[in-house]
Amino acid sequence: MATAARSTRKITAKTEQTETSAPAAEEASGTPKAPEAAPLEPPTVEDAPEPPAEPGYATPTEVIPDEANLADVILDDVTKEPPTDPEAVFEPLTTYGSILVCKVRLIEQTHIGPHRNPIHRLLQPAGAHVSEGVAARILERLRAQAATGQSAAADTEQ
Repeated sequence: MATAARSTRKITAKTEQTETSAPAAEEASGTPKAPEAAPLEPPTVEDAPEPPAEPGYATPTEVIPDEANLADVILDDVTKEPPTDPEAVFEPLTTYGSILVCKVRLIEQTHIGPHRNPIHRLLQPAGAHVSEGVAARILERLRAQAATGQSAAADTEQ
């Protein structure tokens, strides 16, 4: 029994010696020993990211090209000819409203690119609800087109 007590004392002394030498070894090497468990930190709340800037969308019926990109000719998509009566292209949606309805599908015949390739692009779909301002711009172009078309036809007859 005495030997068991001595061996227990030796083991206890060795563990105490190891525990006391560990901080000394840690200080000597200069790198701290990692803790058993990380300390608890309060959760961080991140602010929401800034929303993207509002895009400048326009409804499809309100997209009219600017003066520099206007097409050469406005055509009725069904007949592939300019509308014969520009006043019949738009009709009021209601009796006293300011919204007009396009009765025909209007396309523009224009040229794009460095070689002026001919294309057709949609100007107004049939049944589109447009404001008075947009309808006035299109009607103005249709009237001017009809006036130049009539004067060109009169010149060819003479």
